[in-house]
Amino acid sequence: MIFNKFVHAISYLFLIGAGLLCFFLILNGARSSGTLAKFYWFEANTNGFNNAPIITRWYNYRFCGVMGGNLVDCSKSVAAQAFSPRDNFGASSAMPSTFLNDRDAYYYLSRVGWAMLLIGLFFLILTIIPATVILFKTVTSMAIWLTVGTWTSLFFILLAACLYTGCYAKAKKGFHSQGRRGKMGPRNFAFIWTSVFLLLVDAIWASVTLGLHRRKKSRDSGTYGGGFHDNTSSSEGHMDKSTFNSEKPRSRTFFTKLRTKRELMHPHAHSPTRDQAVPADEVEYETREYAVQQPVQPVQPVANVNETMA
Repeated sequence: MIFNKFVHAISYLFLIGAGLLCFFLILNGARSSGTLAKFYWFEANTNGFNNAPIITRWYNYRFCGVMGGNLVDCSKSVAAQAFSPRDNFGASSAMPSTFLNDRDAYYYLSRVGWAMLLIGLFFLILTIIPATVILFKTVTSMAIWLTVGTWTSLFFILLAACLYTGCYAKAKKGFHSQGRRGKMGPRNFAFIWTSVFLLLVDAIWASVTLGLHRRKKSRDSGTYGGGFHDNTSSSEGHMDKSTFNSEKPRSRTFFTKLRTKRELMHPHAHSPTRDQAVPADEVEYETREYAVQQPVQPVQPVANVNETMA
């Protein structure tokens, strides 16, 4: 129990950490100054691309020139700013051919990657609610919600990481093919792949938690089944008792006939006083016990009674 609570706490911290990292990734480029300016996706030498600056950085919402470590000549802020030198600066003969021939690949990889990251962050935020509840008590509905939400968030963020990595790795290769400098943003890619790792750990532990919880419930159901088996035993005992009671009228009938025959053969031996002194139920009970312990043959009891009375 203590171990589970400890792992739940670690998993919860991983989930919060992945959420914060993805939040920073979504916000990068929202401002052209301060800490967020250091979180970029790609930086390359764009000298000669028409009116492009010498060094350009691409963010989620804009692209900017870099001079003396500061951002200059930033573009207009647009949601999901596409990475496409051809669209950003216009076609140029100085531009690597990959950006002219494969324009759609760069354009859609960068934009779809941002959309997948945003969807993944949305599902990640939703999983914080069940993760908080499970810290105190494991509930089946919360465990299912956490498992499904974590795996869904992992899927979209992993997809975004793959799209971004594929897009900018291809761009880096294109710049290097012409001897130009191209660099992938180390912070952004470190953040997104760290988020994938943290979410993978959370998703696995969420699945384990759900499995252990369902196993515990099944074991509890098995205990209830054992109680049902005991009730069956009791029922069998009740059936035996009923069978024993069902044989009682037959025994009483046999000995009643025996006593009646004895009274017919020796009418004076019947004593009303004795019958009144000994209750009929007690006599029948004692006779039945004797009959159960020593079975009586059909003819022999009559002979014994005649010899006794003689």
